[in-house]
Amino acid sequence: MGDPKAVGPALLTIVGAENPPLRVFFGRPPIEPVKDHYTRKLAAWADWEHVSLAAHR
Repeated sequence: MGDPKAVGPALLTIVGAENPPLRVFFGRPPIEPVKDHYTRKLAAWADWEHVSLAAHR
């Protein structure tokens, strides 16, 4: 899956970044399921935000 030779330059880009990410995915396969998962989480948190805010007094 993917081109192993592409990992080196991608990793060097991250290492050389001013503010590198704590975590990153390499390749296309893991990205879409994770995006879908977090989109659902964000929607659930938004649905219950009123309860979260009510608990903060």
